[in-house]
Amino acid sequence: MADKKSTDLNPYEFHANTRHDDLPVPGNQASASSRRRSESILLMILLLMIGTIISIQIREGISIQKKYSVSKENYSAYQKQLVDLREKNTQLKSDNDQLSDQKDTLTENVLKEQGFSALAQSLADARRLAGLTSVSGEGVIVTLNDSSVTDPTDISQYSLIHSQDVQYVVDLLKASGATAMSINGERIVCTTSITCTGPTIRVNNSRYPVPFVISAICDPESTYDILQNDSYLQYRKQSSVEIDLDIQRDLTIPAFTDLTAVDSLQVELEDASTS
Repeated sequence: MADKKSTDLNPYEFHANTRHDDLPVPGNQASASSRRRSESILLMILLLMIGTIISIQIREGISIQKKYSVSKENYSAYQKQLVDLREKNTQLKSDNDQLSDQKDTLTENVLKEQGFSALAQSLADARRLAGLTSVSGEGVIVTLNDSSVTDPTDISQYSLIHSQDVQYVVDLLKASGATAMSINGERIVCTTSITCTGPTIRVNNSRYPVPFVISAICDPESTYDILQNDSYLQYRKQSSVEIDLDIQRDLTIPAFTDLTAVDSLQVELEDASTS
């Protein structure tokens, strides 16, 4: 019995032997709980910010895709409209040429019926010399193009074809005896000007990019030799520009089709013929 009592734990001794560090501290528990709550709030805010950024990017991506689709549709529509307008313009030019030929024929017939055959012939010759009628025959075609080799040190741009190069070839063809000429299908007449407008040249009232195709009705053999041996054209070839010569046995130079200039020129010709 005495042993049993000796082995019983004394509650006072238990509390005395217990370390204070092992006991939970109410203040530490509150601090840990507050820290976990703050971390949860920060994590929630971070997730909300990430979600907002992602949603904005998705909306911007969808908006850009829609704008791209609309722009692509508009571009296709404009391209189709451009093709249609070009076809319509070509058809109108063809119709205008036919009507102009009919008018010239009727004018000549009226003059001949009233006994003015010589006047009708003079008017026809004047129209031909003025470039108001198409001309066919043998000739040459000169094609001018920029160099295919790009030289970043070429400050003077000698590797490009300029308006003065085109004008030089036209003047050389005239001196060689060419009776009719055109540049990219645009008839050269006495009022034609060739000017540089950026990467294009303006012929009459139309703009054309390279290559510039100059067609001329002339003696093909002699003109070919003159062009082939011309010192300036040889110099330009050394600048890497492309100059191609071609003899044509059946070449047609179209009539002058600038309607405003044609109307004023025809009035001048008719006044000169009747005076």
